[in-house]
Amino acid sequence: MTLKVVPASQFSLDELTEAYNQTRMDYIVPMPMTAARLREYIEAYDIDLDHSCAVLDSEEPDLIYGIGMLGVRDDRTWITRMGVLPYARRLGTGSKIMSWLIEHTRMIGVSQLWLEVIQGNEPAKRLFEKCGFKLTRELIVSRRPPGQKMAKEPTLAIVDVKPLKFEAMLNYLAHRKDRPNWLNETETFYNLKKLSGFLMKLNDGSEGWVIYEPSAMQLKRVLVEVLSGEEARVTEAILYWVHQKLPILDAVSENIPIYDQRWIGYEAAGYFDSFHRLEMVKDMRHG
Repeated sequence: MTLKVVPASQFSLDELTEAYNQTRMDYIVPMPMTAARLREYIEAYDIDLDHSCAVLDSEEPDLIYGIGMLGVRDDRTWITRMGVLPYARRLGTGSKIMSWLIEHTRMIGVSQLWLEVIQGNEPAKRLFEKCGFKLTRELIVSRRPPGQKMAKEPTLAIVDVKPLKFEAMLNYLAHRKDRPNWLNETETFYNLKKLSGFLMKLNDGSEGWVIYEPSAMQLKRVLVEVLSGEEARVTEAILYWVHQKLPILDAVSENIPIYDQRWIGYEAAGYFDSFHRLEMVKDMRHG
């Protein structure tokens, strides 16, 4: 068997979706996709399909053994949606994908290459470490089911709410205190078609904002930033207000650092820890 690596742009979104779903069927967190969701994913995260890749058997070019996608932004790239068919994982398929994506990052000429791996996926983590990636932090992927009841009301209350226009939301996102993960970077929100955001004042003088992407069934990318006051208590009060306003919607907040005090507020507001990702980076200036 001879493996061949080609640009992912040679395939349709339907073909890439089918290949991705096949490679992820036995993963810790499968995350199945549809072609429509993959299109949205590509647009939101600046995926470049010419720099992304698929691995084929040279004698069976219609069979995709593995894929890897590359997001491209300013001075950095990001590996995502990487998957290999179970029976192709001992053929060097993953290494070929990584070699392609690292080489194309060099071609683009940026200084950093990022990725996340689900905690517990040790074979993938070993591959990434072998390729020169270093662990940066552990991130929480969380969810709040619709209708979730809070154990008690927050000790703080919202006393003033100001809806934010799109430009104001982007400005607040760009001035966050901590470095966001790729999924939550300001560039992602530039690419979204619909956002809601509110600036809030609390009864103790604290301030904060919340931004999320609403849909008919779910609130996605629920982000809270505390401008002043105690991180956990302000976060809890803001999220309490959101879910009192929209009680029947599922909610998701991804990639909160485990050390972030706001996570205490998310938990108090009914969010639970679904799984963890390990964020890793490769410095392209040193090999």
